[in-house]
Amino acid sequence: MLKYLIIFSTALISSMLCISLLARLSLKSKILYARGIPLVGGLGIGIAFVIASFLGVYVFGIAGAKILAILGVSVMVLFFGIIDDLKELSIIQKFLAQSFCAILLISLGVMTDIMYLGFWGNAAVTFFWILGITNAFNLLDIMDGLAAGAALIVSSALLAIAFLNPDLEMQLLALILCAVTLGFLIFNFPPASIYLGNSGSHFLGFIISAIAMVLHYASKENALALLSPIVILWLPITDTLLLIIFRVIKKKIPFKKSNDHIAFRIRLSAASPRKTILVMFFLCFIFSLGGVILTKVSNLWASGIIINVFLLSIILFWKLIKIDTHE
Repeated sequence: MLKYLIIFSTALISSMLCISLLARLSLKSKILYARGIPLVGGLGIGIAFVIASFLGVYVFGIAGAKILAILGVSVMVLFFGIIDDLKELSIIQKFLAQSFCAILLISLGVMTDIMYLGFWGNAAVTFFWILGITNAFNLLDIMDGLAAGAALIVSSALLAIAFLNPDLEMQLLALILCAVTLGFLIFNFPPASIYLGNSGSHFLGFIISAIAMVLHYASKENALALLSPIVILWLPITDTLLLIIFRVIKKKIPFKKSNDHIAFRIRLSAASPRKTILVMFFLCFIFSLGGVILTKVSNLWASGIIINVFLLSIILFWKLIKIDTHE
C-alpha cells in the first residue's frame, strides 16, 4: 500500500507543480492561452503522468512493456493536441493524426482481446474505440471542470476494476491518471484559472480508452460484463450520441459547435454552472458505479443494470430535447 501512496503523491504533486509553472510561463510568453487563461493543463498533466509512470515501473519492478507502449503513443497524442491548440487543425488532419496513433498502438500489441473476433476484428474494435472515446472527451470539454471531473470519476472506476480483476500495470496507470487529474481540477473547477486545451482532453480520452480496453471484465458466468467499459464511459458516449442526434434533427453539421451538449441543455434549464457540473458528475458516477458492479454480478443482474442504464438515457433524452437552445 505504501508503494501506491508514493506513486499517487508523486503524480498529484507533480501535476500541480507542472501545471502551475507552465501557466506562469504561458502568460509570460503569451503562448498556449485563450481569453487570458492558459491552455497548459494538458501539457502539465502529460508531463506529470510520464514522470509518475516511470517511477511506478521502477518502484514496482515490473517490465512495463504495455505501459511504455501506451505512454509512448499518448505522448504523441499530446503532441498533436498541442499543435491543435497552437494552430487549430482541420477535422481531417485531426482524424489522420488520431488514426496514426491508434494504428501505432495496435502495432505495439495493445488492443482488445475479445474471443472469436480474431486479430483483425479486435484491431477494428480497438481502432474505433480509441477514436470514439478520445473524441468524446474532447467534445465533453465544454465547461469548467467537466471533462477533467468525468475523467477522474471514470479512471477511479477503472482503478477499482483493476484491483477487482488484478492487473498491476493498469492499476498503476489508472492510479496515476486519478492523481494527475485531481491535481488539475484544483485549477480547473469553476471558475477555472487554467484550461485543459485540446491537448489535454485528447490525452485524457486516449489514456482512458487504452486502460478501459486492456482491462479484463467478463467471465464464462458473466459474459455481459464485457459491456462494463461502455457503461462506465456512458456519459461521454451519450453526450456524443445525443449531440449528433440533436444536430441531425436540426439538419445541421453534427460536430459543429452548439448548445446541444447535455451540460449546455442542463445549464439552459436555469441551473447554475456549478449545479450543472455537479449534475453531470452525479450522472457519471451512477454510470461508472453501474459498470463496476456489472463485473461482479450474474447475467440476470447484469441485464437489469444495462436495461436501467438504457431507460435512464431515454428519460434524459426526453427531458433534454424539450429544452430550447435558442438556435
